[in-house]
Amino acid sequence: MPPKKRHKGSNASVGEGPNSSIDMTSVGEQSTSSVPSSPRKKRKQATSSHDHQVATSSALPIIDYSLLAKHILEQQKMPANESGIASHEEEQVPTCTMVDTDPESPSGLMNSALNSSANSSNHQASAMVPASALGALLDDVFTEGEGGSTIFRSASNCHSFTVTTALTATARSILVASLSPSARSSYRNSWQLFLTYRNHPVSLPLHTIDICNFIGFLFEKQYSSSSIASHISALSYVHKILNIPDPTQSFIVRKLLKGCHKLLPSQDARLPITKNILHKILSAVVITVPQALNRVLLQALFLLCFNAFLRLGEVISKTLADTDKVLQVQDITFSGDRCNPSTVQIILRHHKTQKKNEPITISIQASPNSQFCPVHYLHRYKSLFPHASGPLFQFINGTPVTYSYVSSELSKAIAFAGLDPKRYKGHSFRIGAATHAAQLGYSESFIQHLGRWNSNVLHRYIRIKSFHL
Repeated sequence: MPPKKRHKGSNASVGEGPNSSIDMTSVGEQSTSSVPSSPRKKRKQATSSHDHQVATSSALPIIDYSLLAKHILEQQKMPANESGIASHEEEQVPTCTMVDTDPESPSGLMNSALNSSANSSNHQASAMVPASALGALLDDVFTEGEGGSTIFRSASNCHSFTVTTALTATARSILVASLSPSARSSYRNSWQLFLTYRNHPVSLPLHTIDICNFIGFLFEKQYSSSSIASHISALSYVHKILNIPDPTQSFIVRKLLKGCHKLLPSQDARLPITKNILHKILSAVVITVPQALNRVLLQALFLLCFNAFLRLGEVISKTLADTDKVLQVQDITFSGDRCNPSTVQIILRHHKTQKKNEPITISIQASPNSQFCPVHYLHRYKSLFPHASGPLFQFINGTPVTYSYVSSELSKAIAFAGLDPKRYKGHSFRIGAATHAAQLGYSESFIQHLGRWNSNVLHRYIRIKSFHL
């Protein structure tokens, strides 16, 4: 029997055998292209295609269950009261009083940015030093004493606060010694000023907005630009010690300090005690100081400060506790004739710009033809005050000469010489020595070496008046 003819458009047999794969898309395309359909069938096919697309788009997305499990484990590791801590800390974020409430205005945008910065850093602040530990921390950093010191740092979990390092008494004393006593006292006072201004418990790191407003507060109180910078340096020091983010280094804080410097340029009102003024003061001491021995003491002290470029605090101490930090009796050595020495050598063991614990030796040559020879007056003082130990300048009864006594007697002598005592202070000897050396033609580097200046601060000391050619 001859085989039946297959219909031309038939697609009943697409593949042979049970294992033949079927591509439903290609099959649909083939039937559509090969078999013409009526308008009713076209509408039915379009409706079916639309339903297929809707079903596909509404399907559930693929879930990475390993990533989800990891996220759940991380949530379980977080402290149970984290949300409570965060909300408590957010209440302490200071609100910035915005004069311009328009968010599109420049000031509105700035205030919004500052508040946003404070809120973003708040989560980090709770991880460092809480307000309850700040007072003890400042005492540890700035107070010299016995006992261990605890310095707080953030742990690996930034939401917890733990003590990871406990400094021994030896380590603490080394750290405290890195700052001079005056610097420690100044930094501690700066922190006290900030806490008084803030009038609210604060944690570390401080908020940038608080530091910005603190600068504005100091500016309104008419602090000098250098004083404002010193107070901000004290805040920065503690952040650096703890190795935590330092908000004082932010761009806006640096710009505020620069603005203070432009609006409040530092003006040193102290005038230099030049060589001529020094001679007037030495002559006035004979009248203003009734005790003969004290006249010799003050004249030797004034001449030494001028000729050795000394700070008054390097010669006499402000407190009895620091008498070992000034020039000592054994630090002075004369050479040459026993009754008429030609040179005096001074060993300066402690000075402001000292980087290492290395003493400096200063030599002063005698001036035989001068009415006020520093070597002669210092030798005369040593002969009349034969103290074996202790500070170089002591009264005849062995009591150390105080800073207040010298300042008071200096003011009396300056006033007697017809000068303004408010413009001449103990540091005026050092300013006058630098000015006098510049007038004599010494190079800037040599003057910087004589005065032990380690920066360009020397430019503020040299005061040379204009002259006519």
